[in-house]
Amino acid sequence: MAETKDSAFRRALKNVSHRSRTRKFDLLNRVFCPRPEDRVLDVGASGEVFLQYSLEDIYPFPERIVAGGYEAHEILAARRHYPQPRYALFDGCALPFPDQSFDLVFSNAVIEHILGPGRQEKFAQEVMRVGRSWFVTTPNYWYPFETHHHLPFFQFLPRPIQMPYNRLLGTHIPKGTVQELGLLSARQLHRLFPTSRIAKVRVTFWPETLVAYHLHPARGR
Repeated sequence: MAETKDSAFRRALKNVSHRSRTRKFDLLNRVFCPRPEDRVLDVGASGEVFLQYSLEDIYPFPERIVAGGYEAHEILAARRHYPQPRYALFDGCALPFPDQSFDLVFSNAVIEHILGPGRQEKFAQEVMRVGRSWFVTTPNYWYPFETHHHLPFFQFLPRPIQMPYNRLLGTHIPKGTVQELGLLSARQLHRLFPTSRIAKVRVTFWPETLVAYHLHPARGR
C-alpha cells in the first residue's frame, strides 16, 4: 500500500510539474514569439532531468539554440537526446559570449542552485549582458511545498531540523540529506533582474513558479 501511495504521489507531482512547465512555455511563446533568425542560449541544458519538458522539446527552431552548463555528463546526455542544438560547457556566472550576442537567454530552474556570496547576482548580470531578451524561471520560495525535497514547508525550517525531517518523510532527495538551495521570492528575483517583469505561474492554489522576463524593445517593431 505504501508503494502504491508513493507512486500516486509521484504521479501527482509529475502532473503538476508538466502543467506548470506547459504554462511557462506558453508564456514564453506569447511574449517572445520565436522567429527563425533568432539566436537562443539555453543556460542549464540537461539530458538527464526534465526530458520531454525542456526548451529543446518545444522550441520551433532548435538548430538556433546554443545549449550548455557546467556539468559535462549532462551536456553529453542532452546532445544524445537533442542533436539539433549546438552545445557548450560553461559557467553561468561567466558566460563565454559577447555582449547582447543572443536574442533570447533562457534558463529554467537553475538560479536557485547557484550558491555562494554574490553568485546569483553575477548569474543575473551575465544573463542580462549576453541577452537582448531573457526568460528565467525559478521555484517560488513562498510556495509551501518544496519541490526538490518533495516536502511541505521544508525551506522554512532551520537547517538542523531539515535533515531529520527529510529522513522521516522524504521521498526524493536521499533520506537524511539536504540539497542546498538559494530559493527566491518575487521581490528578490526582481532585485536580480530589475528591468524584468515577474510572472507568477500557478496551477494549484498558489504560484509554484516565478519567471523574470524581459523583451527587447526592438521586438515590438
